[in-house]
Amino acid sequence: MSKDLVLMVDDELDNRVMMRYFLESWGYEVELAANGDEALKKVAARRPSLVLLDLEMPVMDGFETCHRLKEDPKTEHIPVIMFTGLESTSDKVKGIRRGADDYVVKTVDPEEIQARIEMVLRRSRRYEPAPGVDNEPSDAVLSGSLEEKSFPEAFQLALAYGQSGTLVLRNGDREGRVYLNDGVVVHAEASTLSGEDAFYDLALWNKGNFSYVVGEVLPEQSIRKSGTSLLMEATRRMDEWNLISSKIPSFDVVPHRVATPGTDPLRLTRSDWRVTSLVDGQRTIRQIGVELSTDVYEIGRTVFGLITLGALAFESDKNDRDSFFDAVPELKPDLRGDEPYELSAASWKLLASIDGKRDLGAITHIVGLAPRKMAELLKDLAERGFIRVNKPRLRGEAAPASAAQLPAVPAVPAMKENGMGAETGKVEAFTPRIRVIGLD
Repeated sequence: MSKDLVLMVDDELDNRVMMRYFLESWGYEVELAANGDEALKKVAARRPSLVLLDLEMPVMDGFETCHRLKEDPKTEHIPVIMFTGLESTSDKVKGIRRGADDYVVKTVDPEEIQARIEMVLRRSRRYEPAPGVDNEPSDAVLSGSLEEKSFPEAFQLALAYGQSGTLVLRNGDREGRVYLNDGVVVHAEASTLSGEDAFYDLALWNKGNFSYVVGEVLPEQSIRKSGTSLLMEATRRMDEWNLISSKIPSFDVVPHRVATPGTDPLRLTRSDWRVTSLVDGQRTIRQIGVELSTDVYEIGRTVFGLITLGALAFESDKNDRDSFFDAVPELKPDLRGDEPYELSAASWKLLASIDGKRDLGAITHIVGLAPRKMAELLKDLAERGFIRVNKPRLRGEAAPASAAQLPAVPAVPAMKENGMGAETGKVEAFTPRIRVIGLD
């Protein structure tokens, strides 16, 4: 089952990085934009399930962005939550009048943000028309939403109708067709796929609408299996997809090879290496399957295993991205909460590695933690005010220092008073307010 896509729009990198962490931990797929103009372009390229929109941004602010989304018939049904630091009633009213579905201030707890996103998504699915519903053929004898009836159910309804015709599926700009001749499936097509491959691809659709149009079927026969056999195989693949979709959003994404964390050996099979050897940052999973003349689900299982090992990952455009681990953290002087502040050994090692130059990828390597644990530590330290995250390191800048260059935890410096040298100023005693505790 595919994940809901949330577009997070905010001009502050700190906010984008932290909200992506939260959204991904809640099970959403996330895209980022730094202003309204960039957001509109991303919506046009790929329709999100929801837009989380800041208000105060350069180029195009959140009010104008929301207004443009809601006045365009193609995007008016995309739910928008204004997520901002502006707390005045007038701003809230202005946002709602521009078409926002909800208004959340940034000071609320993450749990409330999560609950509001879930509420808005449920409401939009319940009351908004399915994508493309206005374009249903007027002579359709059956129609419905794929969120209410699965593809197998829609297909069985078409078979039960007993007349030749075409089962049409639409989800936004995507369209697929299954052709039946006197109750027998003769052909299917979806995007660039045809025949059985297209039928099994359509079985994964869980959004959009379907309709069955009775009439003469013209395509040449490309499918020889019975409807029952097709459904049984489709169901098997759907069960398999429910597993691998937890790590793979679709077969049309591009995997990348990545350095595995830690020092444990990486054990690969011949099948693993056949797939890995074709991972070049350009081929999609589906294209790798075509090149190897192998079923895409088998390729998907292999990629799933390699992602679990940490050998592969999915990345957005490397030329223009807000990568979590390309961001550069720095220490903040003002802490939140009551002292003394307790830090685990791993947290202190992380803080000692921050020099304002290393990015999170280099620091993760130095600290030696898995990315998920690293993200948890960063979240905790940021919430308590120890760190903030700055812009990613630009291309061409010096590479981050290696672990061997990691400075030791600094000693307490000698004091200077009234312009005297360090030798005349002494620290009689020093009691740290931060207590370092060991990891369990």
